[in-house]
Amino acid sequence: MEDNMTNVSKDRSNRWEKIQEGLQFIQSTLPYPGPDGEYEIFLQELVKNLYDEGNDKFREGNWAEALNQYTEALNVADYASEEINIVDGVLEKLYANRAACYLNLGLYNQVLEDCDKALQLNHNNYRVLFRKGKSLKELGRQKEAYDVVVKCSLAVPHDDAVIKLTQELAQKLGLKIRKAYVRAQVNAFYPNFLAINFQFKSLYSYC
Repeated sequence: MEDNMTNVSKDRSNRWEKIQEGLQFIQSTLPYPGPDGEYEIFLQELVKNLYDEGNDKFREGNWAEALNQYTEALNVADYASEEINIVDGVLEKLYANRAACYLNLGLYNQVLEDCDKALQLNHNNYRVLFRKGKSLKELGRQKEAYDVVVKCSLAVPHDDAVIKLTQELAQKLGLKIRKAYVRAQVNAFYPNFLAINFQFKSLYSYC
């Protein structure tokens, strides 16, 4: 157990060192000491390392420092966009995770800005929809919050946090809360039985 913790600590230390070296280099005007393809990989790895560092800070509950890492990653990605193409999925995660930091810090207007940017990249991201709905609720924009959370509720109807927020908003808007339908689990034997039965009938039926 101690060895694993030591290895994780070393990995994070090495990653942080690479981040500092990378940031130091791109702040200079020096030419990259390698082929263009390697420079592209270098920039992508820098963004990824900042993203991973932000995730570790987030897991530790250090919202402010996580926010700094995500912001740095987005700034580097914007800078790198002149040279390379940063994958939309990476940008989506960065905006989504920074929105989560803002949410934990109570900075709801900033949450909305980052949620909108993430949703432009993937309008079906239900985590982002939830964060946007929650922030709209905290800002007193109940109807807008409900409209957003409805989309989230349809995507993940059995998520407890989504159900709670949806019900809270429905009550505030004077809407009737309806009991959800829960689909029964189909017995694994049943489809096989139908298939066998169909094959048996087809042998003695007209085409």
